[in-house]
Amino acid sequence: MVKMRHSFVLLLLFFSSTLALIAQQDEAYSIGQGLAGIDFMLAFPQGEFKETSDNVAYGLALEGAYVLPGLPIAAGLTGSIGTYGSRTFNVPFSGPIQLVNVELSTSNNIATGHLFLRLQPQDGVFRPYFEGLLGLNVFWTESSVEDERYEDSQIAGSTNLSDVAFSYGAGGGLQFRVYEGATATPGHGIAVFVDLKARYLYGGKAKYFDEESITFDGNGAPVLLESNALESHTDMLQTMIGVTVRF
Repeated sequence: MVKMRHSFVLLLLFFSSTLALIAQQDEAYSIGQGLAGIDFMLAFPQGEFKETSDNVAYGLALEGAYVLPGLPIAAGLTGSIGTYGSRTFNVPFSGPIQLVNVELSTSNNIATGHLFLRLQPQDGVFRPYFEGLLGLNVFWTESSVEDERYEDSQIAGSTNLSDVAFSYGAGGGLQFRVYEGATATPGHGIAVFVDLKARYLYGGKAKYFDEESITFDGNGAPVLLESNALESHTDMLQTMIGVTVRF
């Protein structure tokens, strides 16, 4: 009889612990209206831009948005930065100083910044979306001189050329949820998504350099002349893969 009472007590404790654990796991939490994401990006020139310079840019993209309560709409800001070509030369420090060499590096860069409005269902594991974008494309080429003996030992640098172009476009993508749960803050939750997207951006005319814009003077030193700058419309196709968090 005593053993039976002990067994009953142990069984009661087991079920009580299990119910408490389930209740803890099912504790109500809500996910907020914020979105934040980071992506690896590739940008492919299109149209006139591709005919002028066919260099693919690679870099990172960030975005932040607010989801309108009760609506399948998110509005936010997205930006990216990437490099579409670079060259490095080992050159004498100066004309009179031929025994000391430095590394001269030139990189061609592009940054985009856009406001976007996104149409997307706000429930389910898989969440396709369509978006419109409006913003700017920024191009610049910069050169720097570094000590060849040490990394990240920049001696001097300058911006050789920069330009800005108006940009607009459309895109679409698919987010699929890989995690959803409560946070350390009582009543608050978080959802994590893998995000796949593509955007076609129409860009206005801009001047820019590419890898072939570098020429050499009579002494064999590399130079960048603005007369060698390229100019075209700057349409591009961006493809991205990354992670987005709803909080």
